[in-house]
Amino acid sequence: MENRFKLEKSVQPNKWVCTDTENKIVCVFENHRFNDTQQFTPLEDVNHMSPTQLARTVNEMGDWLFKNHYNKIF
Repeated sequence: MENRFKLEKSVQPNKWVCTDTENKIVCVFENHRFNDTQQFTPLEDVNHMSPTQLARTVNEMGDWLFKNHYNKIF
């Protein structure tokens, strides 16, 4: 899972972009305000995913950010 997610500084001030390279979903959030500002966008059609799979994918991204980039989300 370590290579599945990628975190980059956004071109927008004070924001980060986290990409799930496996499921092609992007999350943009403000520095230190992940829970309040997270915005998810699919890069490809996600109709092949059930709502449960989509929720699990978003949760896994949050877990990865918490484990590896806590200082950026809180």
